[in-house]
Amino acid sequence: MDYTSRAINELKEKKHQLEEQTKIEVQMEKLKLKKEQRCILQSQADIISNTRKAMKEIQVERDLLKEEKKKLEQVISELLKAGNGCKEKLDKIKEVVMKE
Repeated sequence: MDYTSRAINELKEKKHQLEEQTKIEVQMEKLKLKKEQRCILQSQADIISNTRKAMKEIQVERDLLKEEKKKLEQVISELLKAGNGCKEKLDKIKEVVMKE
């Protein structure tokens, strides 16, 4: 009986050790996953920030193009008011604009 109870106690101890080791491994895996999750969230935040910056830059470029278009329309309007002598210049401007 003494041998049997000692063997049972040893098995219980090994079981307890395995349970503790498993708990530690699970905790480590959870920590690893949390760290990966934080990295993913940070990456997402960086992507959103960079996208917003790019969109602002695009909007600035669009605004500049709109201003240039207005200026060009004004020049064309003035040339049309000036008369037929400017028609050749308008045709040249039109060719340049159509190439782009």
